[in-house]
Amino acid sequence: MNNPVDTTAPYRCTQETDLIPFFQSCVDKSKKLCNNVFSSITFETNYCDPLAILEQFYFRNSLFSFYEKPSEEFSVACGTPVTIAKFYDAERFAKAKKWSNELFKKTFIAGNHLTECTGPTLFLNATFEEKSSDVKIPSLQIFLPEWQILRKEGSHFITINSRISSQSKPEFLATKVKKLYRKFINLSFQKPIDFKPFKINLSRPREINDYEKTVEKALSHINKGNISKIVVARELSFLADKNLPAFSIAHSLRNKFPDCHTFCLATPGNEIFIGSTPEILTRVSGTSLETEAVAGTAPRGPSAGKDAHLGKTLLGEEKEILEHKLVIDSILRRLKYAGISEYKEGQTRLLRLANLQHVRTPLRAKIPHNIHPFEVISSLHPTPAMGGSPREQALPLIEKLEGFSRGWYSGVAGWFDSRGRGDFIVPIRCGKISSKSLTLYSGAGIVEGSIPKSEKDETNWKLQAMLEVITGSNNFPF
Repeated sequence: MNNPVDTTAPYRCTQETDLIPFFQSCVDKSKKLCNNVFSSITFETNYCDPLAILEQFYFRNSLFSFYEKPSEEFSVACGTPVTIAKFYDAERFAKAKKWSNELFKKTFIAGNHLTECTGPTLFLNATFEEKSSDVKIPSLQIFLPEWQILRKEGSHFITINSRISSQSKPEFLATKVKKLYRKFINLSFQKPIDFKPFKINLSRPREINDYEKTVEKALSHINKGNISKIVVARELSFLADKNLPAFSIAHSLRNKFPDCHTFCLATPGNEIFIGSTPEILTRVSGTSLETEAVAGTAPRGPSAGKDAHLGKTLLGEEKEILEHKLVIDSILRRLKYAGISEYKEGQTRLLRLANLQHVRTPLRAKIPHNIHPFEVISSLHPTPAMGGSPREQALPLIEKLEGFSRGWYSGVAGWFDSRGRGDFIVPIRCGKISSKSLTLYSGAGIVEGSIPKSEKDETNWKLQAMLEVITGSNNFPF
């Protein structure tokens, strides 16, 4: 992950910076290597809203990614791959590691990239399943974008990446980068927003299975002693009476759930995958790793007293304690399996969102220098909060019980930069948008003592996040 040192690369870039010597150096390196190389130039600016820029720049069927966590003052959007890799088998994370290491070695950097998610940054999506059953969607997709907009703790950055061959013209490259940079900073944000809450009506949902019966089948496996926990999800399909405006929905989600990661991603199937998740898979920075166990769910109360009662009850319920402990124990086993033995378990507490509250335990660990973050992801994914325990017995059962492929739902999504910093989330509380159709996902962890109707009620609570934002109503067509 160490990038080549280039003495022609300016440390700080503005629109007045002469980039031609830097690009000439990159062209020379391409000739020497007899291969394409890449440049990554970061400009610091005085203001940008990544979602607003994405809304202005988006065109149909273009590839993009957007992530935001308002409570941490972090927001990033990117688009238009300069280079992309797709993998389709169980070795996907190992192959992504090799591909990204080779890419970073031949990427040359200009501008200040000390802030995380500046400089060359790769954006990744992986399916829940090791092998995707949808031919349109690879089990792992990773790309370097042409443009990347970051807002982080009051600072604002624009990163522009380019592919460079031995035949590239430095003057042309410099002009192209400056032109794109000026296009970003001169945006007027006058594009009208057509989203009108309370005006979008959805049909009754179509669902493959009777969820309560599916939970009963899962419980039969638990009662036989085959597994201790399994997560069973639902897939609900709706028709809308109007086109669904993805970026306006993302804007509403980020405002309503500031403690969650709101995401908006273009899929290879020309749909938009969108949601607001409370769950991270892992966050890495050098040798430092953060992850968490999130399991157990209760609604929010209509008053402070009722809300506190629901939260305290959640922390003390035997079924929820069992489910949460299974997740923590599994995460620690998987970290150890990946070669990580130095960790610290934080205090278990409530994660309180706008409509739900969960039991959450943070975990911090030290990553040995010889372990790549993609190896950690491979060990952790999927956690028992998304799959089950033991993993080897639970995962094969999931698709049989659910009757559909999850795809990106409960998979992995996030970014990773050339300085070894990255943030990877678990996409839940989400759905896919395609013109006037909507597919939503929701799941619940089934353990001994689970009650089928209660588990379905829990999935309905989780569906509220998207449905309330889209329809402006809490009267849902279940």
